[in-house]
Amino acid sequence: MMIEPHVYLRALLRDFYIAGGKIVVKEFKSRQEIARLPEPVIFNCTGLGSRMLFDDQKLFPVRGQLEVLLPQPEVDYCYISGSGYMFPRRDGIVLGGTFDHDDWSLLPNPQQTTGILEGHAEIMKQAGAQ
Repeated sequence: MMIEPHVYLRALLRDFYIAGGKIVVKEFKSRQEIARLPEPVIFNCTGLGSRMLFDDQKLFPVRGQLEVLLPQPEVDYCYISGSGYMFPRRDGIVLGGTFDHDDWSLLPNPQQTTGILEGHAEIMKQAGAQ
């Protein structure tokens, strides 16, 4: 199943509000602060901050890098191969990607950008695309 993330997430948020949900942004310094919350359901959006908050040294990032090309409505197919994947969305064509364990960097890696673009160019060349 393929989705348009910005459309899908907006619809989920709308449904959440219609059902009476509310979003409260809070900063927590300890697990005890979380335990004192009266809410029966909490969505944990701390991401890698959970490592410190819960003192969980087994938690580590898996960094992925994607490249997004300009939208091309005529591209109405997708593929997955050993060297990458491609799928179109309204906001661009997503080319992927990488899967790097324990990589804490938040910056794009230029060598990975080159590798992703060259890898997809080779896939398209082998498929006979111009």
